Amino acid sequence: MPVLHRSSLQDLPLSAIERYLLRASWLPLQPTRLAQILRFLEDCPQRRARAGKPLRAAPGCTVRLIALPDGDACWVTLSADPKADSSGSVISIWSPLGQALLGKTTGEQVQVKILRRTLRFVIGDLLKVSQHG
Repeated sequence: MPVLHRSSLQDLPLSAIERYLLRASWLPLQPTRLAQILRFLEDCPQRRARAGKPLRAAPGCTVRLIALPDGDACWVTLSADPKADSSGSVISIWSPLGQALLGKTTGEQVQVKILRRTLRFVIGDLLKVSQHG
């Protein structure tokens, strides 16, 4: 029986500093970007209530990123905590990668500039697990 390996940002061919900068929370943000993030977070409950709409990346979602052009893939989970786990599988929405992912849906491209290098990803899958008690 095959074992499902769930890779993280640690497994992508990036330098250690690029991985850190993708995950690091960068505060203060530009006022316009901060306003966009806060507006998105405020709208999250209303977005979930709309039936039939595609799932969009939000805190609590797990996202499969496919690196362009080589096709390496990894899974990350978005968190609203500015000091999210630095293991590489949990990304804060306050980090550059987290900001770029917010509001995106399956098939959309995301790009982040880190140290004069533009990293490009395609969102392969979005998962949202909810527990009903």
